Amino acid sequence: MITEAKKREADKIILSAVNKNKTLWKLINKETGNSQHSPNIIINIGNKKITNPQMITEKFNSYFTEVIEDLLSQANSHCPQKCSKLQTQDCPESMLIAPITEAEVIRVIKDLNNNSSVGFYEIPTFLVKQCLCHFVKPLTHIYNISFLTGTFPVTIKNAKVKPLF
Repeated sequence: MITEAKKREADKIILSAVNKNKTLWKLINKETGNSQHSPNIIINIGNKKITNPQMITEKFNSYFTEVIEDLLSQANSHCPQKCSKLQTQDCPESMLIAPITEAEVIRVIKDLNNNSSVGFYEIPTFLVKQCLCHFVKPLTHIYNISFLTGTFPVTIKNAKVKPLF
């Protein structure tokens, strides 16, 4: 009787969940005693402690995008003649990329690893591979328009970033 009640409760939790995969794994880990709690992350920036995961992610992103510029400016102050060739210059119209073909998109997607993990939109790799014939043309078009205009669609920039401990 208790087992049946647990099953019904688990079914309700899974059916009402937005992220069913994540919820299912939480239930499995809870039942097997493997439940892991991620530690609270605290970073210090100056004299300020940051605990908000979103803000921590933004700070890491900001650091890693600015570190190259800082390194270049430091290198140029120590050896301006030798390091001057490291300077980067903005020239947005100098890069030429040939249009990609549907065959290239198909090859790249078929070469993806068949693992059970899902991306930002909760679509597993095996499903992408099975449905490839239905979206290879629009996907190729999006890539080529992106290369042609030099812009990247905002909705494709979404990603899940998870620190490894």
